[in-house]
Amino acid sequence: MLGHDGQDADAYLEKALAEFRALGERFGISFALTELAERIAVRGDFAGACAHYEEAIAVVTEIGATEDVMRMRSRQARLHWLLGDKDAAAAAIAEAQRCAERVTWPGALAFLAFAKAEFARWDGDAEEAHRQLGVAAAVLGDEAEQASLRAVTHDLLGYLADDPGEARAHRAAACEAASEAGHAPLIAQVLVGVADLALRRDEHEQAVRLLAASAGVRGLPDRSHPDVARIEQTARRHLGDARFAEATREGTRTSWSQLIEVTLASGG
Repeated sequence: MLGHDGQDADAYLEKALAEFRALGERFGISFALTELAERIAVRGDFAGACAHYEEAIAVVTEIGATEDVMRMRSRQARLHWLLGDKDAAAAAIAEAQRCAERVTWPGALAFLAFAKAEFARWDGDAEEAHRQLGVAAAVLGDEAEQASLRAVTHDLLGYLADDPGEARAHRAAACEAASEAGHAPLIAQVLVGVADLALRRDEHEQAVRLLAASAGVRGLPDRSHPDVARIEQTARRHLGDARFAEATREGTRTSWSQLIEVTLASGG
């Protein structure tokens, strides 16, 4: 979870999974499985990640951890969406919603609302995305000020903002909150958002540099983030393969914080 490179992270998680299984510790088993699912998904194996989630759901269902099932079904819905199976995605979200009716923990309910907001954004329904963000804020109350939750909220709002100045403000807030949280995958996520901001300004090389920095923070490129593929495709079309490759190399040689600073400063 700390951004170790390549297969190292998988090896740690596989070892953890084996030890939790030996102990029969259900929460540990489900946690290791879900983290491995995320690693597999990042590499683009969405079906394999779905299978890991299914096994994790079976384990936590044995001990009645409804809030965990809700989170896992929400993540599984994303994977089905990425596989192009919108019916399966809708079914997973519906099951997550049924679980939500038996859950009172604000963090879990907000997680589902964030997932719904993300789906709405992908489907081009900005109004529904804003509504779900409002649901998340309402259930969280003061907890919404936690750094990780602020980062996720502003990251989504950055995509939804039509005004360039508003988008830049949300990106700055998301980066500040992610840096405060210090969680590598979250930092990688907001870097993609800043890359989207650069793309909006036709700063294609900077967008590529930011994607490279995001991959560096995470330890590998994220194939489970639809915006990564969109930004890559658009930038490559404008730059050509040679310039795209050079911008990628530059992104790996520059600190992510510097790339963020330069991008946000260029917006005035």
